Amino acid sequence: MLKIGLTGNIGSGKTTVAKVFEVLGIPVFYADDAAKKVMTGDAELITSVKQAFGSEAYFKDGSLNRKHIAGIVFNN
Repeated sequence: MLKIGLTGNIGSGKTTVAKVFEVLGIPVFYADDAAKKVMTGDAELITSVKQAFGSEAYFKDGSLNRKHIAGIVFNN
């Protein structure tokens, strides 16, 4: 099976291309969605992320504070 990776900057059309693929019956794997599930569903990983990025890495509802983490990663 041929595998195609869609990459690009924000607003470059990745989602649009993925939707076209889906309409054509081509299976699409959304890595961002999978990563979000992993980052909120593994207690050991959550502990490690909090140790690395501080308790602010997660909101009180358990969802990932992507803005906080991005601020550290992209400004370091």
